[in-house]
Amino acid sequence: MIDLITEILVLLIVAIGLGEIFHAFSLPEVVGAIIAGVLLGPAISGLIVPSAALSTISVLALFFIMLQIGIEASADIFSKNIRYVTGFAITAFIVPFIVMSVGSLFIFRLPYLEAVSTSLSVSIPSISIASVLLVRSGLIRTEDGFKLLGGVAMSDAVAFIIFVSFHRPLLTIGIDSAALATFVVALYFLDMFLKSKSFLLISWLDRVTKIEKEGVIFAIVILMGLAASVLFEFIGITFVLGAFFSGLIIHQNSIGEQAYGVLKRTFQRINSSFFIPLFFSISGLEVSIFPLSTLPYMLFLILITVSIGGFAAYMFSRKYMKSITPGTSLGIFGGRGAVGIIIASIALSKGFITNTYYSVAIFATVIMALTFTLVFSHFMKKNPPTKTGVPIRNG
Repeated sequence: MIDLITEILVLLIVAIGLGEIFHAFSLPEVVGAIIAGVLLGPAISGLIVPSAALSTISVLALFFIMLQIGIEASADIFSKNIRYVTGFAITAFIVPFIVMSVGSLFIFRLPYLEAVSTSLSVSIPSISIASVLLVRSGLIRTEDGFKLLGGVAMSDAVAFIIFVSFHRPLLTIGIDSAALATFVVALYFLDMFLKSKSFLLISWLDRVTKIEKEGVIFAIVILMGLAASVLFEFIGITFVLGAFFSGLIIHQNSIGEQAYGVLKRTFQRINSSFFIPLFFSISGLEVSIFPLSTLPYMLFLILITVSIGGFAAYMFSRKYMKSITPGTSLGIFGGRGAVGIIIASIALSKGFITNTYYSVAIFATVIMALTFTLVFSHFMKKNPPTKTGVPIRNG
């Protein structure tokens, strides 16, 4: 039996090592971290087993990851190009999710909680993978790249809202929805207030940065995220949404380029070097080798993602995108990763899904993350971007 610190050390070494190997082949690093957990966990070697201490650390890591996702998304993503953002979310996420849920319930006869939780975790695209692909390719600088990122961010936000609502009584859902709407409205006005006072706020933050007190900025953001998370837990909604939404108001327009850059770099360094590999490797520990009888169900989930979600994203992009090819959009929207695994992990901890279907969701996510990243790379090589970030279409 190895102690907690040694477990963390081993998890990080293997997760970061495999992540770097995957990164060298332009594949998602989180997949390497998940595989590290599978290799070290009961499914393969049994060197490290899930524990209450590791679960607590996983919750802390999840808070920092969701806060960073919110900061990188920013509220502007939802307000700009709302038509396209909503269109992508409906066609590439909502429709496949509904089909998966219905099939899980009536074809594979899964219990309601398990059917919806598994379908939700597999059907949701991942903003972490989408943002990495867009940044690496230079497409983030294009208007269409911003639309794609907005569509993924909208899908993720809706997925979390669905997740905290579908298992509750209608009356509770109504109360939760009203509380969530109140919080979002308050957050909107706070965002407007910060923008109206941005000159004063930016001046103060610049002074703080110049005297090398960036830790104060970082502490304020963490405290704000914790306060929102506690509020969400108090009203019966998962802290994940609180961390995500509080991060949305932290953007360049409200706090200035310098302070925003410091915050973004700080969160990226902490998360990429510690919390992200740790969270996803701990998630991998929970994976088991599922029975062959569940293989048709996993193939069903992948097939729906590719046939319905992929086709819808392809056609929507073909109609409305000017600078990004439909195949490239398919590669971005097909990529699964952090958000789906987070939902599956929370569902497992709450008892919504068994370890078997958690493992099905994780394996399906890994397969699609690898496959669609390769699809994206293929279409980017076929239609390389110019110096302006706009791909050259080859027919």
